[in-house]
Amino acid sequence: MESRSEELERYKRIDLVAYASTRGYVVDRKASSRHSTVMRHSNGDKLGISKAPSGTFMFYNYKGSESGTIIDLVQAIDGGSLGDVRKTLRRFDGSVVDVPSSTLPFPLQPSQHDASQVLANWMKAKPIGNGHPYLTMFRGISETTQSDPIFKDRIRIDQRGNMVVPHYNRSGLCGFELKNGNQNRTTFTGFSPGGIKALACSRPRDTDTEMVICETAVDMFSLAELEGTENRRFFSTAGQISAMQAECLRSAAQQMPPGSRILLALDNDEAGRNLAQRIRAEIDKCGLPIEDYFPNIEGADWNDVLSQSRPSDEPIPRLD
Repeated sequence: MESRSEELERYKRIDLVAYASTRGYVVDRKASSRHSTVMRHSNGDKLGISKAPSGTFMFYNYKGSESGTIIDLVQAIDGGSLGDVRKTLRRFDGSVVDVPSSTLPFPLQPSQHDASQVLANWMKAKPIGNGHPYLTMFRGISETTQSDPIFKDRIRIDQRGNMVVPHYNRSGLCGFELKNGNQNRTTFTGFSPGGIKALACSRPRDTDTEMVICETAVDMFSLAELEGTENRRFFSTAGQISAMQAECLRSAAQQMPPGSRILLALDNDEAGRNLAQRIRAEIDKCGLPIEDYFPNIEGADWNDVLSQSRPSDEPIPRLD
């Protein structure tokens, strides 16, 4: 006879895209790929759904605070106990009714981490020399900030001219953020093929007393430009917080000198505040005081603040 734990593990392999579609979520085909399906709801929810090599489906709500497996999604939608969730999912696990087919023309494929590909692509990227033109020309981040010793080899440029910022986990280099733009207000945001998001980070110093957590690498460099780098250790999560990233943040907090504090320097909007809450919940027991450190402009990120701090005759082209 199947145990409760075995039943729950089986539910986690239900096609989460198919299930979410029965709850009013619609696939955003333009934003989806073979490794990640994006679904939107009329209530404003935006889900990112992926499939682990083990066959477990996972989701992340970009507009809310929920993440996890299909079990967490059912609880987020319906509330109730774990027993209530089991009753709900028994109608969708294939033993009672057939699971609806995927709304995409291809099945969601497991996302695999290819460490060798990440390393090879990182090695092909070149040092920025006097600064990356995207950061200098369109984000207002000076060559002085980009060449600060704490950011040494933390910014490279690839063959397409993209800004390349490495991410590290406990095993080392695991991926990198990609960003670019031009005077025509065209932007590109991406992440390394085969990579996984962990933490972009500055080089640590024994004198650091503030652990500054930002949403993106551009925000990280913008805050450094605005307020300097003295006594600060910067991090970027690339706009999310996974279980692995939370583990990395807890490890980083443990390595801060005694008397340090953590600043959640995230965007001053609903998504940024939600992300701050999720990060706080993950690292709340790290032993360091945690403070919100939002921009003082509603709806702004730290690059918005940097842009508005410049003289009116030296505007930074706004790239969204």
